Amino acid sequence: MASINIYRISENNKENLLDHLGGQYNECGERVIVKSDLDAETGEVVEINYSMTLYYSTNPEDKEISWNWVLTEFELDTVTRNVSPKSIILVKLNEEYYTVTFGHSYFKVDQYSDKEWAFDFARRLNFSNIRTTAITNPNSQRNKTVNTYLDYENLDFNSGEALTKLKAKIDLEEGFELFQDTIEIGNSVRFHSKEPSLNTIVDMIRHIEDVRINSHIEVKIPYFKLVKDEEQIEELYELMKNDIEEDVMFLDFSEYQIYATEIVFQENQEFEYKYTYNRKNKECSSISIETLQDFLDENGFSQRDDLLNIKVRVYRNGNRIFHKEIRNLIFYTNEAAKALLSNGDWYIYNEDYLQYLKDSIAEIPVEFDDEYNYNNLNHQQFLEEAFQNEKENEEFEGLSEAEIHKKIKNKYYKERYFNESLIEKDFSNFDRDLVALNKHKLEVADLYKDTSIYSVKFGNSSGKLCYAIDQSIEAIKAYHRRDIEFENKIENVYIWFVLERNPLPLNNGVPDINELEMLILKNKLDQWKKEVRLLGYQPKIRVNYKD
Repeated sequence: MASINIYRISENNKENLLDHLGGQYNECGERVIVKSDLDAETGEVVEINYSMTLYYSTNPEDKEISWNWVLTEFELDTVTRNVSPKSIILVKLNEEYYTVTFGHSYFKVDQYSDKEWAFDFARRLNFSNIRTTAITNPNSQRNKTVNTYLDYENLDFNSGEALTKLKAKIDLEEGFELFQDTIEIGNSVRFHSKEPSLNTIVDMIRHIEDVRINSHIEVKIPYFKLVKDEEQIEELYELMKNDIEEDVMFLDFSEYQIYATEIVFQENQEFEYKYTYNRKNKECSSISIETLQDFLDENGFSQRDDLLNIKVRVYRNGNRIFHKEIRNLIFYTNEAAKALLSNGDWYIYNEDYLQYLKDSIAEIPVEFDDEYNYNNLNHQQFLEEAFQNEKENEEFEGLSEAEIHKKIKNKYYKERYFNESLIEKDFSNFDRDLVALNKHKLEVADLYKDTSIYSVKFGNSSGKLCYAIDQSIEAIKAYHRRDIEFENKIENVYIWFVLERNPLPLNNGVPDINELEMLILKNKLDQWKKEVRLLGYQPKIRVNYKD
């Protein structure tokens, strides 16, 4: 049984592929496979020529096997082996390029591939048995997950998930012999054939293209659409730099990478890392926002202009094994463009992904009562009263009135004033009431009323509003585990957004959260909803506005 791994090469990477082949491989031969098709316009039979060129590479140097010490212990001769040979077949049809990879050649070819092609094919298949899926979940605590199944027929997804790899059995017509019913789909399509040949490869490519053109979509598969336009990529990087300049915590690091249909995990305790840029270096035990920020601060580098150019060198046992620019390790979501940077490539979420997420967010009950809108005039009156009542306090001794006003304003910031003002409406205020959890302090909730806890946050962006979600998840988990003391009964878990924007459009009489152009926030809300429900509580959202 032969494995046939097929890529289609993206239009803007054809020359890069040819340069790679010319520099790393020997051209060993060429064949032409001729197929006949019916011309749709003239009705005449025309010949289609598929040019197929073989590129081959091997390392002439033998290397010792890693367990030669065992042979030595038994006084046997040590063994050497040749580094695995690798090969690529380049298939050309007019302006279209396809490759078939053998050995480890797929590692490099993968980056030149058209990453939409394989999943567009997959959406038009009927699946009979799902074996393995690799799922990416942006902005969740587990942003990538590999699932294996024993006997599962349905290819379905939770909201917030996008498919990066699939291994499954598909329905084939009786007598179909081109390939077996188990296929693998990632950035490539991998078939298994009993009778491999160049003619078989061409027929496989023709089959994929025929399905893509003539078959209806059978299943929704959320995936990422690759951004190919260079100008759009530059625009996305500029937006990213603006976000970094505002808050570097917008960034995250992906846990693993997908090469073809292979899964390569990045984190490993035997690795060491070194940041390097502009002749400056810093060793660290892990790649994280914190260690990266330390490197920037220690050397006076700019988050906006320098961060994306920093290189990461990876070492094993003191030996450097590879290096990458930090931009190729970053996992980042852009709000307005609904775009994702992953492994150095920009993607746009496809409509299936966005629809799954939209449907999930719509399930969360939303409440609104304009009685609770924040009123700036009332806040200013409160601050003036606080000034008159507290200006003689010892903590303000020796300060001018202007300085006291400033300290009072900082003390009773918007959220604190908002929470304290709700005591009059029978809410219990737990804002700034911290309880011990292991080595740190945890705020269980901002407010409590009638078996409901509320995490309150003012803001107009994901970066500001997401804190309430993180706080809510951590608190309800600790409460559920009985890690903290909280005497009140909890049935409902609320996120209370006080939005600093114009009112949202209404859906069934309440603000429509899906109208927020905050993709990171909605991904986090989706995860929050699931976790709260799994713990046995009801997730809810309350929306108000800052006047």
